[in-house]
Amino acid sequence: MRSTYATRSPRRGQRRQRRKQAGLQDLSSEVPGDKVVLVERDPESRTLRLALANCVAGTAGIVLIEGAAGCGKSELIDTVAEWADDAGALVLRGFGSSEERELPLGLVRQLAGDAPDGALPEVTVAPEGRPRVGAMREFQTALHQLSATTPVVIAVDDLHHADVASLCYLQHIVRHLRSARLLLVLAAPLRDDRQDAAFETELLRRSNVQRVLLRRLSPAGTADVLADTSWPGRREGLANELHTISGGNPLLLRALLEEHRSADPADLDEGTVPPAPGGLFSQAVLTCLRLSGPHASSLGAALAVLGDAYTPERAGRLIDAPAFTVARAVASLAASGILRGHRFRHPAAEATVLDHTPPHVLAALHLRSAELLHGGGGRTIPTVARHLIAAARHGGSLDGADWAVDVLRAAAEHLLMDEEAAHATAALELAHELSREERQRAEIKTRLAAITWRVDPGTAERHLSAPLEALRSGLLPAECLTPVTTLLVGQGRIAEAAELRSRVVHATAGYGAEAPRPANGAPGTDVLDRSPSGAPAIPSQRGEERPPRAHTWDLPETESRVETAVADRFLETTVLSEATLDPIVQAVRVLTHSRQPKLAAHRCRQLIEAAERHGAPAWQALFTALRADVLLRLGDLQAAEGHALSALAHLPERGNSAFAGGPTATLIRARTLMGKHASVARQLQQPVADTLLRSVHGLFYLRARGLYHAANHQHHAALGDFLEAGRLAQHWGMDRPTLLPWRSDAAEALIRLGDTRQAEQLIRQQLAMPDARRPWVRGISLRLRALISDPRQQPALLGEAADELGRSGDLLELARTMADLGRVLRVLGENVRASAVTRRALNLARDCGAEPLCAEIIPELGPEDRTAHRPHPLSLHTERVDRPERVDRSERPDADTKLSDSERRVATLAASGYTNREISLRLHITVSTVEQHLTRVYRKLNITRRQDLPVDLQLTASAMDVA
Repeated sequence: MRSTYATRSPRRGQRRQRRKQAGLQDLSSEVPGDKVVLVERDPESRTLRLALANCVAGTAGIVLIEGAAGCGKSELIDTVAEWADDAGALVLRGFGSSEERELPLGLVRQLAGDAPDGALPEVTVAPEGRPRVGAMREFQTALHQLSATTPVVIAVDDLHHADVASLCYLQHIVRHLRSARLLLVLAAPLRDDRQDAAFETELLRRSNVQRVLLRRLSPAGTADVLADTSWPGRREGLANELHTISGGNPLLLRALLEEHRSADPADLDEGTVPPAPGGLFSQAVLTCLRLSGPHASSLGAALAVLGDAYTPERAGRLIDAPAFTVARAVASLAASGILRGHRFRHPAAEATVLDHTPPHVLAALHLRSAELLHGGGGRTIPTVARHLIAAARHGGSLDGADWAVDVLRAAAEHLLMDEEAAHATAALELAHELSREERQRAEIKTRLAAITWRVDPGTAERHLSAPLEALRSGLLPAECLTPVTTLLVGQGRIAEAAELRSRVVHATAGYGAEAPRPANGAPGTDVLDRSPSGAPAIPSQRGEERPPRAHTWDLPETESRVETAVADRFLETTVLSEATLDPIVQAVRVLTHSRQPKLAAHRCRQLIEAAERHGAPAWQALFTALRADVLLRLGDLQAAEGHALSALAHLPERGNSAFAGGPTATLIRARTLMGKHASVARQLQQPVADTLLRSVHGLFYLRARGLYHAANHQHHAALGDFLEAGRLAQHWGMDRPTLLPWRSDAAEALIRLGDTRQAEQLIRQQLAMPDARRPWVRGISLRLRALISDPRQQPALLGEAADELGRSGDLLELARTMADLGRVLRVLGENVRASAVTRRALNLARDCGAEPLCAEIIPELGPEDRTAHRPHPLSLHTERVDRPERVDRSERPDADTKLSDSERRVATLAASGYTNREISLRLHITVSTVEQHLTRVYRKLNITRRQDLPVDLQLTASAMDVA
């Protein structure tokens, strides 16, 4: 008898084949099924083996195997069938199928097909499709007769897909199951609406029904599975990660194991490989969704779209299903391990669901979600905006959502408060696309310009084009002027702000309307121009209007310790934000042009870090560029060059913004002073933004270009750049020598060209301006004045200039001044004094990294000094000079604050190149006293030799007198 039904392999493979057709790969050949199926299944195995033993012994039984999708129901029922076959039982297999659910008695015919020929009667249904009671009794009797000769195991998988007529047969068997060697093993999912209620009730009434619930594997069970596999990579921590991803679902775990098995071992050494898009894990996820009920796949997409906004009611409205159905489906998916609560356990599972959902379906889900959440208050506004953006991205139409524009604009402000500038930008861009009102579109573009400035200045400048043109054309009311001009001024586009202001004023004046003014009276926000301080003006071109003054560039008329302290305190206590950005920048510039520029460098470092925390690369570029300016003012050329390059590196499109002209100008100046003329030439050939020369940054670009021309003896070209920068600075109300010393630049070019009369006029003008009370402006002005003065007056003028520049902290200008003083002293026959001053100048120039200036100074040294200071043969002819790493000068301790007056005088002369005996003669002290002072100086400054003395020691008036 056994030979009739002992060979079952073709039928045992049917389930795998049908599951494979459903989209799931057969993984049992790669990872042996028993190693997964029977791990942590000891209680379930004992129950099934006991039921099988009882069956063989003559006691009938029913076992219902329940579990979520992928938890091993089918594999376990296959295992039971093999056990029964090995025990000599007759196994009748049946598989429920959604495709055969409408085929009457399809499942029963599968069972009958496994029986010996003629052992079971032919099954039929009545004309109305219902099974005949007599036929069911006959089938029941035949089963009992068959079990009398051999144990019979009826194994039915996917019971929830069984046709109605077959369920009637099974229910009849359950109801009349008595003492017989008959075992009924059924497998069905948990919480499935497709279960037959009558059959479920019948099972509940039977005392001989045992329920076996298959749960997911624990982390320990996952580790046991991993231990039974041949693993190519390391295993530390792998089991926990595999369990985290799979949730302990055996099917998902097998998929992960196979993906990892086929991965590159080198990748495994670095840790686990994440699930591959479209790989076995993704296929397993999709299969679990299909096996979890009719709503599971669509519900998965709805859950991915809703995220934390999920409620059963909302999800039900998205997929047109009752809330209780949704809740049961979510519980089923959570039981399978795909979900944790209502969220996907792993991003790869969520990505799989979204990737396999058609775009038009996703668009509809997002739009419907936005509609459901709309009106939920401020807390839900950003979420609604994200759904609207996603709906548009997937091709959905938002034409009917009249409320969307206001929601998107409000959401942008909420997102900015959460430092989500990219999402805020996307919200405003969609709002602009949906808006049909001209004024509203201009307002949105203006706000976009403000937001995108923190990321991409070039894009921010382009965003202002539309509202700017609308204002020029008179399509917008004058009330829109202030926000646009404020942004233009903030971007440094002073000329455009002036032109716009002029148009609006002229347009409103004809109707007697007063021109609009800002609501507050903060400095620098007044759109009316304030005349520059009383310097003679270079005539402007006909028809040009004077623009507003850029408030971020406003500096106090005179320098004072109070202003410096206030600015530093403001920077210390103010948090960087969009609202505080402009006053913070202004405070940094106040410190930069004070007598303590190192404070500005320190604050810039803090602001760069704050901008990085904000995720604002353009703000990082801004404060890095400001720090580069400070370092250039301190004479630290190498650090200034590095920071200028770093600032440009933070900009996505260097040549497409006027702002980029600022750090580019700093880079050009630093490299020019370092002698890297070839690099500068290449830089000047790069395209610049069309708006550059209409912006403040263009002034500095013109000056930098002029200084490059001057360094290459192209003095006419240099003079043209300086005068154009000056004309624009005057016209824009920015004629401040502390920001742009165009007069002294032009004067030096004129001196080189032999026109000392006009040079003297420009120098006198600069010295007559309020900024001349600042040490830096007065120092550079006096230096040039000395060059065209009577030789007998030159030492005093240059000495005073050196004293002022020493207080300003600009070591490079101090080096140039000391070099000029050394030349004058040598001409006057004071060779000893000239040598000391020239050595001081050379030390300063070398510490700054100004190779061309060093080349000018060295010939002025005496023969002995010239040998001692012979330059490296490559240092003056190449741009790649190997230098030891130097500490950023702004970070060095301030030697002046550590030394006494006597120590500072001795150290200053020693750093200038004086010997101990020369110092003793000039200070009227003994050589021993000089040595004692230097010993204390070395200890305080933590140095060991004379060559390590800082060259930026404060040059006091007394030191100059003895020089």
